[in-house]
Amino acid sequence: MIVCVCNAKNCQTVRTTLADAPHVDTPAALHRAMGCKPQCGRCLPSLAELIAEARADETLAGLMAAAD
Repeated sequence: MIVCVCNAKNCQTVRTTLADAPHVDTPAALHRAMGCKPQCGRCLPSLAELIAEARADETLAGLMAAAD
C-alpha cells in the first residue's frame, strides 16, 4: 500500500528503512532516511504510526530474547 503519495513510498519501503535505520524516530527523519522530503504532509500520521509499530516490535523482540 502506498503511504506517501508525493514521494511514491509504500509500506514495504518504510518498514525496510525503519529496520535499517534504528535511530529514526520522527516522520521527518524517516523521510530523510528514505532520501526525500515531506511535501503535502498527509503521510505524516501514517508514518508516525509505522515508526511506533516498528519500535514496539523491536522492544518486544528484545524482551523475548532477554527472557530466553
